[in-house]
Amino acid sequence: MRVPHPYGFFEGVLLMELVVDEDGHAAPRLNDVLFEPEDARRHHAALLAEVVRMLGAGVVHGDLSEFNILLAADGPVVIDLPQAVDAAGNNHAQRMLLRDVDNLRDFFGRFAPALRSSRYGDEIWDLYQRGMLQPDTALSGRFERAARAVDLGGVLREIDDARAEEAARRLRMQPVP
Repeated sequence: MRVPHPYGFFEGVLLMELVVDEDGHAAPRLNDVLFEPEDARRHHAALLAEVVRMLGAGVVHGDLSEFNILLAADGPVVIDLPQAVDAAGNNHAQRMLLRDVDNLRDFFGRFAPALRSSRYGDEIWDLYQRGMLQPDTALSGRFERAARAVDLGGVLREIDDARAEEAARRLRMQPVP
């Protein structure tokens, strides 16, 4: 993922590259830029590719939005990574990835309305879970959940088992007369 280059860390201060626009000025955040539809689609696609690359490395940004992306002369640069999480080791990784991708869709969808109906987040996560996500995977933005029957009996058994375990725990915790 394109991020500012770090130069050094001293006494809690991280010195990083100054990200600049084509005129050499500090690069603006995406929320400060107006896009033509084709530019919005191009940057959206580039950022989705970065999300896929990050997920392939096992990382989810967790707070990706137009406020945490700068528009440098050579394209988007992602900032503010302290909340990034391990995709396989965090129970909230899927929710965070979906939120990141939805934030991109909602922002760029203001300039390219066709993006608003896309389902890239669900598609990306599904491919990741099935071990089929690669950096060059062609994404369609379409996704339909597979409909399957719910095992209601199994759910009820799990609930009954949990109740029985709790009752046994409470019985063990009672004081002995």
